[in-house]
Amino acid sequence: MLLLLGAVARAQPTPNRTHRQRSISVSGNPADPLPEVRGAKGIGIAFHFDGLIREESIKVDESRIRVVDVGKKSLLIEPVTEPQADQPSEVSVTFADGEQERAAFRIVPHPSEVDTWIEVTRQTEQPGAACQARIDELRARCGAQSPTAFRRSGLLPDRGILARTFERYADGSGGLVSKGGVSFRGSDWALVDVEIMNPTRQPWAPRVATFKSKDGTPVTVRLVTPAMEEIPPGTSRHVLVETDDPPAGAGVFFTLEVSGADGRFLRVGNVELAPRPQEGKR
Repeated sequence: MLLLLGAVARAQPTPNRTHRQRSISVSGNPADPLPEVRGAKGIGIAFHFDGLIREESIKVDESRIRVVDVGKKSLLIEPVTEPQADQPSEVSVTFADGEQERAAFRIVPHPSEVDTWIEVTRQTEQPGAACQARIDELRARCGAQSPTAFRRSGLLPDRGILARTFERYADGSGGLVSKGGVSFRGSDWALVDVEIMNPTRQPWAPRVATFKSKDGTPVTVRLVTPAMEEIPPGTSRHVLVETDDPPAGAGVFFTLEVSGADGRFLRVGNVELAPRPQEGKR
């Protein structure tokens, strides 16, 4: 690293160009455009990588770029001709640890700046992709063993267990209407099956929901599962909303609010839950 810094410092300065140090994240996706590095003739550019690189894998156009030095995790190059905007030079290297095979860059001109130190980090996934995949996995696992799955499979009927029905209700934005539904209650869960009518000319996709008692006590919503991704204009579809068991003292009357991807929502203020199993008939 000291060798690289020394070599960069000894390079001839370019008038009216500010030397810059910055970081670049490389994705490893061949479909992504190559990151651009600002270069100038005779000014060294030092790359410092977050992993070991293979010296024999370095590729440059030797008529336009000179490889000055190669370290285990570093590379120093120097343009021997002025970079061209319409014909940028390419520098590429292969990592030795197998985490992401290749990193490549385009050397381009800039009227007032030149990059002399580049910190290179690898980004093998889009931001948040791993987290979102984990969330989807957990959601699918919970959904496969939840009351929602039983209801969708027909194993949770309207009769013979603790359930309550509620009637038509319309309150919200965009003209959405609840045609009524049925609620269920277990030892540690509640489930609301509401049929939502979309009389508008635009499809509506339910996404999230809130569930509150009449005094405003919120109840955690576990899953929102529409029968279809969207409710087409002029049709109705069932939407299942599974929640934690409401706290003691919250009563049996609740307000369900289902919001869509476009901001429209439906508030159903007449949801009645059955009493807890130990409080009612089995």
